[in-house]
This record gives sequence, C-alpha cells and structure tokens, in this order.
Amino acid sequence: MKALIALVLAGIAAYGAVVAAVCISAGTRYPPVNADCVIVLGARVWPEGQPSNALLYRCESALEAWREGRVSAMILCGGQGGNEPMTEAACMRNWLVENGVPEDALYLDEESENTVQNLDNAKAIMAAQGFRTAAVCTSDYHLRRALWIARDAGIDACGIAAASPRKVGSWIVGRLRESCSWILYWIRKIGG
Repeated sequence: MKALIALVLAGIAAYGAVVAAVCISAGTRYPPVNADCVIVLGARVWPEGQPSNALLYRCESALEAWREGRVSAMILCGGQGGNEPMTEAACMRNWLVENGVPEDALYLDEESENTVQNLDNAKAIMAAQGFRTAAVCTSDYHLRRALWIARDAGIDACGIAAASPRKVGSWIVGRLRESCSWILYWIRKIGG
C-alpha cells in the first residue's frame, strides 16, 4: 500500500512539474523573424461563425507579422468540428480578408483535426508553393510543442506566440490540457 501511495504521489509531482514547465514556456519571448509564410493553427469557431478568443488572438498575431512584412503568405489550418458552422481555416480566412489580407496570400488546410495534422498538411502546402521557412503561430502555452512537432515534420520553423484567452478558467484548462499533450508527445517520441 505504501508503494502505491508513493507511486501516486510521484505521478502527481511529475505532472505538477510538467504543468509548471508549460506555464514557464508560455512566457517565452520569441524574437521577430522573417519567414516565407506563417502557419496559423486552428482553434474553436463559435456557433455564430465568429472565432473564439484563442482563434482571434492567433489571427491578430499572424496579421501583425504580415503587416510588418515578416511574412508574405499565410497557411491557415483547421477542419470543422461537429459543433462548428465552418472550418477553422475558413473562419480565419474570412477574418483576415476583412482585415486587409488579400485572399491570394492565404492557403487553407480544411482537413486537419489536430496539431500533427495541421503541420503535416501545412508542410505539403509549403512544398507545393515553394515555401522553405515558416513561422508557426499559436497560443503561447501551445507554441513550444507545436514547434517540436514542426521540427519533427522537417519544417524550418520559428514561433509567433499569440496571447492566451484571458478568462481564468480557459487559462487554467488550456495549460492543464497542454500538459497532458506534452506527456503524450514524449511517450510517442520514446516509443517511436
């Protein structure tokens, strides 16, 4: 019984360390870097067709990079969830066009359902368009793992950290979920 309790406590401590690492990584500052394109990872679309805060902040960060001339094209990633009225990529396209980005600068991946698929599909679009470098844009707490996955996929990538949703519940849930994703990523890396 003591061994089981010790094992449970060790697991809790290890998970706590991963949560702390995710929180610390969310504060990482990434220097602005020029790239051929920005890969914007998807997030939820509200039933009315509006981007969730996470998706909006990602679009705003990508738009800023485009306006500053650090990227000339955007790859927008994200399929359509069962509770979404359109694909995440289409929602981003609509918002970015409304904010001045020409449609011919936007490339959509409307099939992907997770970060690995986002980046695999973005890599295929990059190859088709002759893009060699990319800035990956996603929420600050998600960016570290997204860059690991991008590099595993063979993408020459830098990062653009978008703000986290500001509601306390969303902030906490995002980091706890991402901590689980870090653990699963490491397990797959060890096993793969």
